[in-house]
Amino acid sequence: SGHQAPIVPQRACSSYRPGCTLCCCSAMFCAISNTTPEVPVVSSKSGHLFEKSLIEKALESSGGRCPVTGELLAASDLLPLKVGASVKPRPAAATSIPGMLSLFQNEWDALMLELYSTKQAHDSARQELGHALYQHDAACRVIARLIKERDDARRALTEAQPAAPAPAAAAAAA
Repeated sequence: SGHQAPIVPQRACSSYRPGCTLCCCSAMFCAISNTTPEVPVVSSKSGHLFEKSLIEKALESSGGRCPVTGELLAASDLLPLKVGASVKPRPAAATSIPGMLSLFQNEWDALMLELYSTKQAHDSARQELGHALYQHDAACRVIARLIKERDDARRALTEAQPAAPAPAAAAAAA
């Protein structure tokens, strides 16, 4: 009367308990990868659920045959499913302490590799910048020296011009 029969999942999950209606037991799984599809499509011929990218690759490699039933299947036979965005279930490795430690270690390793490559890129950019600044400073010193030499040459020219007799005056005196 007041007692309902427990829902039996088609696939058991780690969080299933009798009477559960909210866990991932009611989730749909791809017939190829046995994972929850990101872009689910269903075959109108067989009714099997697939991840769109996986079934497209499978159809391409098998000459248009369903990977589950073997019957002919075209991309037009795949119907997209409109499902609400859901939280992806945790991977099996994240359901135990050793599994989670392994995930954390892998994540730490990836983070350290990224940090190392970032530091290398930083050092390389720093060396390039130092080299460019050194070249700029050297160019500024060369320009300053050339300007000083030009000014000294102009000054010497202006000082030498009044001391020299004018060519017209020398010709008239002769």
